[in-house]
Amino acid sequence: MRAKLELPRLSIAERDRRWAAVRKEMAACNLDAIVLWGWPMMWDFYTANARYLSPIGGNAEFNIVIFPADGEVTSVVQMPTFLEGWRAAQDWVADIRPRGKTWADSVVNRLKELKLESGRIGMDGLAGPLDPDGWLPHDVYTRLTSLLPNAKFVGMDDMLEKVRSIKSAEELGILREAAKLGDLMLSTCRDIARPGVKECEVYAAMMEAMMANGGEEPTLFLWNCDRYPYPHPFRVPTTREMVRGDLIICEMHPKFGGYFTHVERTYCLGDPQDEQIEIYEGCVAAYRRGLENFGPGKTISTALEAVKDEIDSRGLGICEAGIHGHGLASLEYPRYRHHAIAADREAIKVVGDRFDPGMVFAFNIDLFNPKWRDGKTGCVFADTVHITETSARRMHSYPMDFQAIAL
Repeated sequence: MRAKLELPRLSIAERDRRWAAVRKEMAACNLDAIVLWGWPMMWDFYTANARYLSPIGGNAEFNIVIFPADGEVTSVVQMPTFLEGWRAAQDWVADIRPRGKTWADSVVNRLKELKLESGRIGMDGLAGPLDPDGWLPHDVYTRLTSLLPNAKFVGMDDMLEKVRSIKSAEELGILREAAKLGDLMLSTCRDIARPGVKECEVYAAMMEAMMANGGEEPTLFLWNCDRYPYPHPFRVPTTREMVRGDLIICEMHPKFGGYFTHVERTYCLGDPQDEQIEIYEGCVAAYRRGLENFGPGKTISTALEAVKDEIDSRGLGICEAGIHGHGLASLEYPRYRHHAIAADREAIKVVGDRFDPGMVFAFNIDLFNPKWRDGKTGCVFADTVHITETSARRMHSYPMDFQAIAL
């Protein structure tokens, strides 16, 4: 088998930059090590912290990272079957091990090797500012603490998420590749969605466009197709043959090398109704209003309140409207979403109410008209935005107009 697999990878210099930044935060918190529970849930979003320091992931792989303040980094994966593959897939971490008796036993074995039986150990996976439930199973935690009763295990809150909120030049390069995949997926929908074609056939072709050009599974891809679709895409396509007048609304997180962007569009097979055009025009107008107010040093809440003012002025209702960070996961910092405003006002307090260079986020606007069809149908639009040193820039290049497919 080849010694090096043809997969996206970042440089050793990028690794060293990240490791140094995280160890600086660990020193400030007096942590001897951190354990990152890269659990493949919710399209792999919960592997983001682990994958940031050890680039093992994709196709729902577990990646439990033991990251000491000083010493060799260790990744624990699900099965011994894949050890050689992961060594060939990346060159950041050499110490890759399979899970032993349990996940907790595997972690404890490494902590004992590091002589940290009485250490202060930070962990993600516990309840924190971005996830009030956490994701680490209770039994894993209780066995971990029973095996190392003298260790002090503490939640890291959002330490890693704050570090990850500013993207490096190499990360931006990977995100641009993900954006290209999203544009290909949207073009595929435009080219093959026709009356008589099944929804699932279009969905499959769009996924093929991503995977055949270097994309990675799993990833979020939401879909709805109907004369009057829901205001927000559903989870899965049906086997129904599409008909003239159908609207397609889709939300995608095209994924490359573990990094996601976010893009949404609305299509119509034939000419849309005037009310649908009006809703979509409201989506795009709100998006443009946001871009006018985004930029380095500008205030996040002011910009997003201007977006809401634009929507309100048109008499439209919000299904979703706002921003949330993107990178190795979705729902990263920065976050300010009108449909989850209470939580995101708290998020602003954590990272600050300011756009900074290197931030990357989804900006999505999914709207409906409460005076038309009881507000039970709508249109969607979203794009991924990068805050540069001088401005805010779209990362996708697919056209922004309503995608009316001529028949």
